[in-house]
Amino acid sequence: MEKKKPERTELTVIQQMTQQDANLAGNVHGGTIMKLIDNTAGIVAIRHARKNAVTASIDRLDFHHPVLVGDLLKVMASVNYVGRTSMEIGVRVESENMLTGDSRHTASAYLTFVA
Repeated sequence: MEKKKPERTELTVIQQMTQQDANLAGNVHGGTIMKLIDNTAGIVAIRHARKNAVTASIDRLDFHHPVLVGDLLKVMASVNYVGRTSMEIGVRVESENMLTGDSRHTASAYLTFVA
């Protein structure tokens, strides 16, 4: 198998958060953000391995700031480490208020995938 650089499989997904993603206070559910993190990291893992890969664990997930309805959520994932049977994918999440342009580091996560 050809050796790959992490830049070849990194991915950025951008999605606008809507009312159906949030609670009554207008804050996006952590589970909604977790699902986007897992989906984005999974795509990176599959693109790197070129075979099906599944989440073995989420080693760490930290939420730093809330995400509000109307914000753009930017999920950036890339390969951090590749072993013989598993790989670690790092994910950074940022939210952006489209009206003001303010951007905040919302969450970080590290996931382990196996093929």
